Amino acid sequence: MRWMATATLLVLGLVSLAACASPEELRARDEAACTSYGFQPGTPDFNRCLQQENLARSVATTPQVGLGLGVGFGRW
Repeated sequence: MRWMATATLLVLGLVSLAACASPEELRARDEAACTSYGFQPGTPDFNRCLQQENLARSVATTPQVGLGLGVGFGRW
């Protein structure tokens, strides 16, 4: 059981290190994605795309809590 706790802490530590990005870096990634989708910077559609990218990232990084038994709490 102790190895499981150690492995969990290791995985959480690695994930948190991988998630280290400044707001400027995240904005640059979002702008690049929206530009690649064909949106023109400065337009309402481009701004909407930026909002959607930010929302998608926040949903993807929301922690999920579960018991591993088909029972959990969070977004389904």
